[in-house]
Amino acid sequence: MNASLAGLRLMLRAGPAAQLVRRHFTVNVTKLAGIRCSGSLLGSDRVRAVLNSSVGGVRRCHGGDCSVNKFDKSCIDPKLVASYDEIVDLPNHPEKLLVDVRNPEELAATGVIPTSINIPLKTVADELKLSPEAFQAKYGRKKPAESDPIIFSCRSGVRAGMAANEADKLGFKNVKNYVGSWLEYAEKNGLPMDP
Repeated sequence: MNASLAGLRLMLRAGPAAQLVRRHFTVNVTKLAGIRCSGSLLGSDRVRAVLNSSVGGVRRCHGGDCSVNKFDKSCIDPKLVASYDEIVDLPNHPEKLLVDVRNPEELAATGVIPTSINIPLKTVADELKLSPEAFQAKYGRKKPAESDPIIFSCRSGVRAGMAANEADKLGFKNVKNYVGSWLEYAEKNGLPMDP
């Protein structure tokens, strides 16, 4: 493949032909080290990660770097994604904390997902370092322990991925990104998507 193919996108849908192509690419992954994907040069490890990633049943060649942030919505492992069904079931699971990291003005203009608390992205790391008593007093919710489930959302899943990465770096072990975030929730519930 020619390295001058900047922005090349590989879209492989599920099925026998796609499995053959994926197998061929995986076997020959070192030959793909020169592919440019969404403007960034791919090394063989990155190509392997791209071929092994799956969001929504589609294989993607994308610009996200999951070696830096495994919650990046463009390359996140499906196990780290909170689904819409999981979000609407949150009232039945008070042990799960949904944190909306949009700015307060965004929430005022569009609305919020029920049960969520708002911690803007720029303050997530500091707020998750609060004492349990201070967190409870400020948010009216129990501060999550390192093993408690935390789901982050935003407008489109990008900032939620950054917040999830911050929580992960702080030692929280049960973190997810609601990749669909407000845009998906609003669309499915007939709510304003943007201010």
